[in-house]
Amino acid sequence: MKEEWLVKSEDVAVLGYGKYPGARSVDELIKNGLVILDKWSGPTSHDVVSQIKKIFNLKKTGHAGTLEI
Repeated sequence: MKEEWLVKSEDVAVLGYGKYPGARSVDELIKNGLVILDKWSGPTSHDVVSQIKKIFNLKKTGHAGTLEI
C-alpha cells in the first residue's frame, strides 16, 4: 500500500517549518514525543518519571495526571 499524506497547505514545506512525521529522526521523536506507560505498583510517579528521564537522556520530563493506582 502506498503511503499518502493529507496536505492542507504547502506553506509548511515552502517556509521550512516542521517536518512530516516520517521525516523526523529518532532523536527528534524522543525529544518531542510521549511515552505511554502503564505504571506498575511499587515505584512512585516521581521514580518512574526520573527513570524515563535517565533512559532517554532528557533535560525535561513530566507526567499528566496521576500515575498512582
